[in-house]
Amino acid sequence: MRHYLKKLIIVLISLYLALSVIPTINLGSDQKNLPIIIASFLLVSMVVRPIFSLVLLPLNFATVGGISFFLNAGVIFILLNTLPGVAIGAYNFPGLNIEGIILQPAVFNQTATVFLIALIITITQKILHIIFE
Repeated sequence: MRHYLKKLIIVLISLYLALSVIPTINLGSDQKNLPIIIASFLLVSMVVRPIFSLVLLPLNFATVGGISFFLNAGVIFILLNTLPGVAIGAYNFPGLNIEGIILQPAVFNQTATVFLIALIITITQKILHIIFE
């Protein structure tokens, strides 16, 4: 039971972070969209990712766990095409300056924004998985 709760918390935190960082994500007006999105990422995290990681083990080692990134991007694309009202728009990153580290402004189209969201979710899940171990 603890394992499932840990996975749920990791999925919730990673989705919350992605929703708060990227303001162009629209989950629609239907109340069922958010639980479906959470359940989809939880299903991928608990069932699909371990199977793909095992079957594609050499590729997973070569890409340093990049399989998770592509699975998350695939889930996002599937959810965009199946859930009514869910949309992701282009994102204009305003740039960032933290303690002398400068990130230049950038413009992401819709596809690049989906990959950016998948990257945020994947990195957050990896970090939280390491923390909760």
